[in-house]
Amino acid sequence: MSSETPPAVPLSHYRELPAEAYVLMSWVLRAGLLIASAFLLGALVMFFAQHPTAQLSVLLGTNPISGYLSPAALGRGIVSGHPQAYLTLGVLVLVVTPLGRVLTGCWYFLHNEEREMALVSGTVLALLLFGLLVLGPFLR
Repeated sequence: MSSETPPAVPLSHYRELPAEAYVLMSWVLRAGLLIASAFLLGALVMFFAQHPTAQLSVLLGTNPISGYLSPAALGRGIVSGHPQAYLTLGVLVLVVTPLGRVLTGCWYFLHNEEREMALVSGTVLALLLFGLLVLGPFLR
């Protein structure tokens, strides 16, 4: 039995994504991280400003975002200035950031007619959304 390797696909078959695609995708990740960090840090500052005698173990021993997982509750909490709502918003931005990066990559692949890579990116996006929207609620 001889083990033959399949012929390699020539590199000329694959087109390089434009440099601006990589720059945009990296900025999506950076912006998401910075925005999420600002919300999370701001929420902690707000919490300790409102509860100066609270200990960190009290905050870590509870689930502060559980009351703000619905859009209506989150909106009410943000308007009311509840630090836990801003903490929830920071976590949501942190979770949504990779989705934005995958969506950006998928758009560039479709735009450049790289159907195989667009399919891979679309599959990754679908799996991420399935995990967040279908499996996530069962794990609460």
